[in-house]
Amino acid sequence: MRSVNLIVVHCSATREDRDFTEYDLDTCHRRRGFDGPGYHFYIRKNGDIKSTRPIERVARTPKGSTAKA
Repeated sequence: MRSVNLIVVHCSATREDRDFTEYDLDTCHRRRGFDGPGYHFYIRKNGDIKSTRPIERVARTPKGSTAKA
């Protein structure tokens, strides 16, 4: 397993009154040209934690921090 020394927390910036699932995240990121969800985990509004990207794959994070996250 690769070494991880940085955890980045993103906000999905979706409407509070709309349910946004890990499947919606996948669709959104693919429309932006990603090869799937850019995040390793997605926390739903109800607190459920969903695994969305294998740890072995580098996350899509802010420029300059990708290789560390």
